[in-house]
Amino acid sequence: MKTTKQLFVILCFQCTFILSAISPLMSQSSGYWRVFFKDKGNEVLAPGSNLWYKTMEIHNQRCLDRRKKTNPKAPLITQSDAPVNQGYINEVSKFVDTVLLKLRWNNYIVVKTDSSRLTSIKNLTFVKGIQRTGVKMFPVSKNLTKSTAFTLNNEHVSTILTPTDNCGVFRYGISYNQADLLQIPRIHQMGIIGTGALLSFLDSGFNWKNHLATKHSNVITEYDFIKKDSVTANQSDDVPSQDYHGTICFSTVSGFQQDSLIGISPFSSFILAKTEDIPTEQHLEEDNYAAAIEWTESLGTDVISTSLGYEGFNQPFEEDYAFSDFNGRTTITSKVVNEAVKRGVICVTAAGNDGPGDSTIITPSDADSVIAVAAMTPDGLSPATFSSRGPRADGMIKPDIAAQGMAVVCINPSDTISLTNANGTSLATPLIGGAMSLFVSAFPEKTGYEIRNALFRTALNAQSKNTVLGYGLAKVHDAMIESGILLSPMITYPIGDYQRIVFLAQSANPILSMQIHVRKKGANTFQSIEAFRHDTLQAWAIDMLKDTMGTDIYEAYVFATDSKRQRIYPPRIPNRDTLFTFSINDSIIPCGIPGNVLPKHLYPMSITESKGKDGFMIDQTGEYRYQLYSLQGKVIKDGIMDFTAGLYTDSALQKLFGNTSVVALLLWNKNDVLQSIILSPNL
Repeated sequence: MKTTKQLFVILCFQCTFILSAISPLMSQSSGYWRVFFKDKGNEVLAPGSNLWYKTMEIHNQRCLDRRKKTNPKAPLITQSDAPVNQGYINEVSKFVDTVLLKLRWNNYIVVKTDSSRLTSIKNLTFVKGIQRTGVKMFPVSKNLTKSTAFTLNNEHVSTILTPTDNCGVFRYGISYNQADLLQIPRIHQMGIIGTGALLSFLDSGFNWKNHLATKHSNVITEYDFIKKDSVTANQSDDVPSQDYHGTICFSTVSGFQQDSLIGISPFSSFILAKTEDIPTEQHLEEDNYAAAIEWTESLGTDVISTSLGYEGFNQPFEEDYAFSDFNGRTTITSKVVNEAVKRGVICVTAAGNDGPGDSTIITPSDADSVIAVAAMTPDGLSPATFSSRGPRADGMIKPDIAAQGMAVVCINPSDTISLTNANGTSLATPLIGGAMSLFVSAFPEKTGYEIRNALFRTALNAQSKNTVLGYGLAKVHDAMIESGILLSPMITYPIGDYQRIVFLAQSANPILSMQIHVRKKGANTFQSIEAFRHDTLQAWAIDMLKDTMGTDIYEAYVFATDSKRQRIYPPRIPNRDTLFTFSINDSIIPCGIPGNVLPKHLYPMSITESKGKDGFMIDQTGEYRYQLYSLQGKVIKDGIMDFTAGLYTDSALQKLFGNTSVVALLLWNKNDVLQSIILSPNL
């Protein structure tokens, strides 16, 4: 696939690019202009100052937590985060028709005004320079191709569930391949489905509320930077194709429709920003993009996925970028992406669709800190012909990573039920963006840098990055278990007289032990209970006697140890209540976890237990190696003993082993073959 070239003016926010006088280009009449300011006013940004409070109000606690995690020794806010001085804006407003955007990090506003008023603005003492908006971005897949749409039958429609439902095992249908290439089903089967992560999309619009696969998406806020309202779907004066591109990209992550489309991270929370005006191709869209990045960062987003890119424009009085500008730090979008990454955000963008020639990437895929995504064919081996290649202008290898970018299954925005598929690095990009959201959900304590580096270290071409596919196909599950002990959310359900607590656990190294720490909500101390491993299922569990629980709410966390590392989960995050909570008779089984991985007993039932009406039967007299387990699955006695064939009641076992409350007894014969598992009738 090939993108259309556009004409476009080179713009950089360095001082050398800011005009000190009105240039000949500005002789045009009414238009859009950037007005740069010399400072943020005379106020000092210091804790307790008025400017400090104003700046803190812009950034929510989630944003500050992410920044603290990323740079623990750095100030949470800096002068660049402070709002543009309102007094300056008020003065400039006297000479303009509209103030459209306020951009803090580079201290400028975008206005609409007649060129005859520019001299008056330039003469204001606090104005550093004025510049016509000379850059523009639009979706990388401007000429996006799609295949024939198809419709689901009523049986499939009936499986649509809200995010609060226990939706069981994920049935991917035709969307399986795009997820499986990235090892996503392995992660979903751990109950890791994006919960707790915040992912932002910047695109041309989002018609997500009408389709059955996306209507339950947890969109926490959305904003149209073109019309300046909260509607990102098409409005009356939009062209029909306006929200198409953004919608299909979004659906590859957020979609949830059993047997047809399961998104990469469907239970994440989302922020949607409409920044691209499809028909007009105004240069203002680059500023929309920068404003949207600042906005989503301040709201605490963990990941930003943008299938947008630019290199040239077809509007009068504008120049194309030269390829030499694609050095990772010159264009508006590369600069703003780098700033967001410095603040801890994981930024993912499309490499472009101008391949197969060398050095065909576009910006911001050239950015130093961005994850630039290439497109692969569905076999997971070959690059898509159209996928843009590197290197970038200074010789650095781009793109960075790859995912399926051909025949990617997505929703058809034109109705409420049908699906389609599409090609482009635009479609490969959200697959990686969703994967990064899953990573944040699984390891909220990791920084964006740590997650990005783990992705690169474990990708298919990790040892030989190239200019076609970068590090190659992402192996997301491999990256997770290389990063630490991967733990599921808490699973709990009643079983007999007990409330069972289960955690699934995986690691690149043998897991040696797991303690589940439990307390009544409001208590000061936790009780540490050693979990028993259900070896074949990678599950660790404890049982709590219901009679001792009452109606109290309990809190829990896990401390897991493998042969090289330890992990507390959920991690302790200041200002957040991260503990798992449960109470008697709760049944909490996260979506995606197959029911058959949940242990029916605490103990490895490799043979059928021998349990009669009145007790337990040992079939053959002889010497056995035995292990006796406590309620918490801890071995309390271990040895060799002669047993006589016959029926063993609870009282007989207690007499044999003392007054210890017998919960489980495992017997092995002389050949070390497990012969019997004897369980207390109360289990």
